[in-house]
Amino acid sequence: MGLWLYHFNRLSATKTNHVNATAGKVDIEPLTVVVACKNEAHRLEDFMRGLAHQTTSAVEIIVVDDNSTDSTLQVARQLAQQGKVKISVIVNTGRGKKAAIRTGIQNTQTKWVIVTDADVLCPEKWLESMGRSISERADGNLGAIAGPVRIMNGGIESIDYAAMMGWAASTSLNGETAMASAANLAFRVDVYPLKEQMHPEIESGDDVFAIHALIKNGNKVYWSHEINSCVETHPTEGLVHWLRQRVRWGSKAKYYNHNVAFRTSMWIAFVAVTQMFILLLFVTRFASLTEVLMLWFGRAAIDIAFTKHVTKWYRIRNRAIDWLILSIVYPFQVPAVFIFGLMNTPKWK
Repeated sequence: MGLWLYHFNRLSATKTNHVNATAGKVDIEPLTVVVACKNEAHRLEDFMRGLAHQTTSAVEIIVVDDNSTDSTLQVARQLAQQGKVKISVIVNTGRGKKAAIRTGIQNTQTKWVIVTDADVLCPEKWLESMGRSISERADGNLGAIAGPVRIMNGGIESIDYAAMMGWAASTSLNGETAMASAANLAFRVDVYPLKEQMHPEIESGDDVFAIHALIKNGNKVYWSHEINSCVETHPTEGLVHWLRQRVRWGSKAKYYNHNVAFRTSMWIAFVAVTQMFILLLFVTRFASLTEVLMLWFGRAAIDIAFTKHVTKWYRIRNRAIDWLILSIVYPFQVPAVFIFGLMNTPKWK
């Protein structure tokens, strides 16, 4: 945790110094936006409104419909006809999000493409910020730029997700970012990984498998550490959806070929299982309450020390009760996610 915090703070300092040194000297990389949609008819209009008000416009927005059963395709075509931004609407040539994103990338005309989701809200300087981050890092080995994602409305879910984003950012200094979100991820089109490198047998993993494959291929994946690069996404729709999402994430860990990502996921699981084991020993009177509290709240204090810095950067509202609930719930959540994750194949929607 101390190492993550050191790297996160170093990333912030490095970014500030770099921006000051290159102010007004960096071009904005032209971007095509690719959004894979499945049953997103109710959110497409708000999403397009955010893209229509960007300070730097997308060269094109490609909406890829992935076999939706609602009116997503019709709504997308109606928005394309309104002419506020250039929108192309195509149908996924395969099935699943990874196939939809690949279909979109294959139809782009720019050197770089940025993938996102229809349920995000983009600040007006989003494309400008991400395009600048690409240009600042421009070299022959750059394969992707990961952008930050914030869950709106604050609270437990926002804090939990921010911690994961903060850890991912802390791994990015040497260009080997361990994790990213497909809600905000820019790729260089000519080095986008082959289908066979991204576990095509699994519907999910369009983000993490892609960046791991890029790194394995010798490319660099950096982090755009600017608040204007940060997009917002909606919280999950209730506890069941939240658990399913976490299980989907946990189920991908067994496929990781990125050493830092794999070791971190295993370490988090080990610590949580240890906490549960100590609690069991306490219930069966083989451990004292002091030992339980030292481990549980000691771990919580370390988590808070790191995550407080991250949530401050993300401008996420949090309260003492949120931290207390997380410290109690998290050790139960992690083993459940890994156990069910190992038993299931990750899916998209």
